[in-house]
Amino acid sequence: MFIEQYKLDRNPFAEDSVRPLFVSQSMREVSSFVRAVGEAKIQSLFVTGAAGVGKTTLLSQRIRGFRDVSLSWVSPDVDSPKRLYQKLLHDLGPGSVEGTVEELRKILEVYLVHQRTNGRLSAIVVDGLERQRSEVLNEIRRFFHVRARHLPVLQFVFLTRNDELVDDLIGEHEGAGVAKAKHARLIGFTLEETHSYLRICLQGAGCEWASDLIPDNVVLDIQAFTQGVVGDINALCCDAFNELAKQKHDPAKTLRISSTLIKGVGARLHLRHDPDTWSRTIDETLSPDAVRVSDVTQLKIESARLIVSSGGKQLAEVTLSRPRMILGRDPGCDISLDSTYLSRFQNLFMQTDGGWMIIDLNSTNGCFVNGRRVREHRLRDGDFIAVGHHQLRFASLGRRAELAASMEEAPETPEPVSVSPTDDTISTDISDERKQWSLQS
Repeated sequence: MFIEQYKLDRNPFAEDSVRPLFVSQSMREVSSFVRAVGEAKIQSLFVTGAAGVGKTTLLSQRIRGFRDVSLSWVSPDVDSPKRLYQKLLHDLGPGSVEGTVEELRKILEVYLVHQRTNGRLSAIVVDGLERQRSEVLNEIRRFFHVRARHLPVLQFVFLTRNDELVDDLIGEHEGAGVAKAKHARLIGFTLEETHSYLRICLQGAGCEWASDLIPDNVVLDIQAFTQGVVGDINALCCDAFNELAKQKHDPAKTLRISSTLIKGVGARLHLRHDPDTWSRTIDETLSPDAVRVSDVTQLKIESARLIVSSGGKQLAEVTLSRPRMILGRDPGCDISLDSTYLSRFQNLFMQTDGGWMIIDLNSTNGCFVNGRRVREHRLRDGDFIAVGHHQLRFASLGRRAELAASMEEAPETPEPVSVSPTDDTISTDISDERKQWSLQS
């Protein structure tokens, strides 16, 4: 066993591992975009950006499905203009041709014009734009000016996250009579998609308790280091699992990936820790006096608690003592947090036959559980709830001490959303519903 405690039979993130196919929303959108380009029957030159987000795999699958299209795939190892033209001529149809760069360029231009005039299609893929040599890029720029009957012969299709590279390549060629350019952004996984990808990979390797092996606060660190680039996710997790497998540990203690381990591996791989969309814009922390619970003397039941922390410190334990309790900034809430990053009425905690649920009350900054935005969510032991720049852990009485200890590390991680101070007002409907809930309680 790779990690016996979790029945993990191998490292699922190693380079030679077989992983389940996982397609993000971004990949689905770009796949539809490429399919539309193929159906338009236009000769195209595809240019892809940095590796790691699945562009090469997606483009290869989609383009090879085009009918009656001659294809040439130019990788960064094509390191000179002459090799570029020799490869294009060999792949697209004329065959192997010898000559100077100028002669080969002219032959290729004539051939592409002939293809366009006769309604035949060619597709050229220039893979890894950032790694292409400057002299090769200069030759690629010439394709903007190849015309047949005053019309461009090739359409440029960019699949990259780097807008600066696109602007650098096409900016000077804007105007009439040159090739048109389309740009589809293929980005990395979102935080929710990274969470799902990790869980699927672990389950595919036999892990039965993926959420325990990689806690939710560690997923935030993985996303911050990788920005959802699947190649970086695999490299980071692979090294982290190898390190974990080497460590000696007490069998009585739960083995898990920690934020400290991820940060150490990320530094060795020269990955930059960038919280990006959920970075803190203002370093606001709560004080213990900022957490208030209404009607303390009337608490009757004690089925679960929320462990509140902010700025790296545990502030309070709040008992969910009624079937319905509202959390928000308003002093009249059942649980009031004196923070400008909360809506007046932020979340509803509601006890049901199946357990506790959290429901977003149309708050300005949304409701995030375990890094994922939710409208409603059935809570489980250990669920991590982001409230503005502050954190809550949901705990049943049996796991209170264990989860309280884990909160000391969690606030060091970036929050799962970019938030801003709210200036909201509560609608009449929500206010009336809250009055009804209070009467029922």
